[in-house]
Amino acid sequence: MDQSSEYHFPIFISSTDYNLKDLRAELARFLSELGYRPILSSAEGFPDSSPNLEPWESCIPVLEQSFVMVLVIDGRYGTALDWKNSHTCLQEKNISPTHGEYIYAHHSRKRMLVFIRDEVMTYYQSYRTAFKKCGKDFEKTKEVMEQTLPEYIDFETLQFVHQVKTTKPIPWIKEFKDITEIKKEVQKKMLNELAELFLIKNARLETVVSSFDKVMHTLSIDEQRNVLNRIGATKQLIGTVEEIATYEKELQEKTEALSKIEGQNKQDKDKYEKSIIDLKQKIKKLEAKSQESSDDSYYIRNGSVQVNPNYVPPVSGYSGITGSTINVGGTGAYTLYGATPTPRCNKCQMPQMANVGLIYGHSLRKCPKCERMLCNSCWPSNSFALNIAAITSPVLLTDRLESAKPKEEVCPECVRNN
Repeated sequence: MDQSSEYHFPIFISSTDYNLKDLRAELARFLSELGYRPILSSAEGFPDSSPNLEPWESCIPVLEQSFVMVLVIDGRYGTALDWKNSHTCLQEKNISPTHGEYIYAHHSRKRMLVFIRDEVMTYYQSYRTAFKKCGKDFEKTKEVMEQTLPEYIDFETLQFVHQVKTTKPIPWIKEFKDITEIKKEVQKKMLNELAELFLIKNARLETVVSSFDKVMHTLSIDEQRNVLNRIGATKQLIGTVEEIATYEKELQEKTEALSKIEGQNKQDKDKYEKSIIDLKQKIKKLEAKSQESSDDSYYIRNGSVQVNPNYVPPVSGYSGITGSTINVGGTGAYTLYGATPTPRCNKCQMPQMANVGLIYGHSLRKCPKCERMLCNSCWPSNSFALNIAAITSPVLLTDRLESAKPKEEVCPECVRNN
């Protein structure tokens, strides 16, 4: 069985290199196996020889072309460097490469998946407390934190984490212990990203389909044939259009001849009526055959060419799209049931979707305390996923819905603050 999504999205992996070399390599290998294209600034062939940019600044044009940035924050901050040749959002800043990549990604509204080591988050809570007590003075906070901060966690890292967690819009953030947790979450979140992209493209396609149908309905057969040639329709469809045009011309002739026959000539009248019925049936069969085919992106209905809803395009981005089903990452088929974007999660920005067959963080819930809307990826539920499509019993459905409720009455952020 093919285990690849075969959708070669470029995914930029951002982290310090010297202390996370193995983790970066493993994550890159994992993404490659899923069919994505991981990008590492430390990898051979990375374009870092631009005469106008310093080596660490060369990541910016590469990041610009990436679909998603996976940011991994561990204890080390990295070397603070000057970004004078980069985008204006980075100029006059003396920060590490990882920090610079985050600032640019945030400024350009790049999709981000942020992973922060759980131990770093433990010290970050102490940092927050000290920061408030010190009147938000970084130097005083640093003096306090250095008394308890281990050598493998830099104070600048805690400042970096604070910026990531407080600068709006706040990206999707997840604590991690090891690479296994990162791989699991990346695979799940990338599925969500693919699903959202599919829905957006589907919505745009509907607009194109509607406009195309209206235009084609106003054209003659000859004009439709010219349009089909220009848009690259198959020879089979063009041949069908021409065959129908021949039958319709003959139908028109028979109909005109029938109208001229006098009422007493019943034999000739029956002959023409039978011919007209046969021609209409032939046209109907040809149209029906074009509508049943999944080999062409267009079909014929009521004498006009329209976009074929049964057509399955050879999209290199998915291992399979059939109707509203996406096969990706060797994890099976995920049915969307024509879901439509509605409100978004305030944390990860993923949209709520109606009628989603397999729920992966698409159901939103409002925190009664801070009033933020969070999905069940950012507000963990007791069950990992709820497959509505596989549940037929109302009682079982009620039990599963109950088990999918959030573990906490208030959101995780409010729990931590308490």
